[in-house]
Amino acid sequence: MPELKNIKLNLEKRLAELSERAGDIDEELGQRGDDDWAENAKEAEDDEVLEKMGGLAVTEIRQINAALTKIEKGNYGTCSDCQQTIAVKRLEALPYATLCISCSKENS
Repeated sequence: MPELKNIKLNLEKRLAELSERAGDIDEELGQRGDDDWAENAKEAEDDEVLEKMGGLAVTEIRQINAALTKIEKGNYGTCSDCQQTIAVKRLEALPYATLCISCSKENS
């Protein structure tokens, strides 16, 4: 699969971006709150959003790491349900896809 090299590079680039973002979120969440009650309420709301964003980043990081492991093991691009090859277009759109389109629709 000649596209595999580009997919791997894109996964590694995205992983670096997400790792940096997750670090920034952790740093922001670790900062001490304000003494003002109104400001504290606003910061609490902001922290909730940051925690959700951090959780999404961690989930995507796990998915990317799993895809990179599959690339290294040589079984990348195989549907985990039916064992058929996942279409290249799908992998380009969602490089950490574990299901082909048919199985993805069945599992929805």
